[in-house]
Amino acid sequence: MLNKKTFAAFVLICACLVGSAAAAGQTPTERVKEGADKIIKILSEPAIGDTAQHDAAIKELRTVAEQYIDFRLTTMYAVGKPWLKMSKDLQDRITEAFIQLMERTYLKRIPAYNGQGVQYLKEEIDGKKAKVVSEINDKDKKLVVEFRLRMVQEVWMIYDVVAEGVSLVANYRSQFSQVLADGTGEELLDLIQKRIKQLDEQGDGGDDNATCSKG
Repeated sequence: MLNKKTFAAFVLICACLVGSAAAAGQTPTERVKEGADKIIKILSEPAIGDTAQHDAAIKELRTVAEQYIDFRLTTMYAVGKPWLKMSKDLQDRITEAFIQLMERTYLKRIPAYNGQGVQYLKEEIDGKKAKVVSEINDKDKKLVVEFRLRMVQEVWMIYDVVAEGVSLVANYRSQFSQVLADGTGEELLDLIQKRIKQLDEQGDGGDDNATCSKG
């Protein structure tokens, strides 16, 4: 299960990356690196720590994130093969619910920026897919984070992140497969929506896990 610290790495670099016309000519590392400054700027704003403005700040994060992260692709990989048998309408609804789940589980609990440094260690490109390995330095702690990207309409888009050896996509696929093993896509959507409701009711006092399995 991804915890708050693990996903914070994902948020730190890519939750607010902005796409542009120039992005078509960027390398995967340039794409990720460019966004780091943008997310740090948002996390440095007082609104992040101001309860009254926090929701507006989170909305801003999501609005910009959708220009850089291919959430539909992330959702497709998380659902796996059953995705191919779903209608476009159901795919759209599950994608939106999945975004809301991640937003409530992680984005609403991110801390303000505290000077964490980011180094980009290496880049690997294999056709239309790529990996960018980075290291986040937070005081005496180091966290290696691997970003997985895919070329979408000539632009590199993030679809997965691996931090502390845990893949965001694989983590959710494990949970979703338990539901889809003997259930339907509609049941998966229902469970995700119920989890969202639980997190809304818990507010900031909820735990850091986002379990969507049955039971």
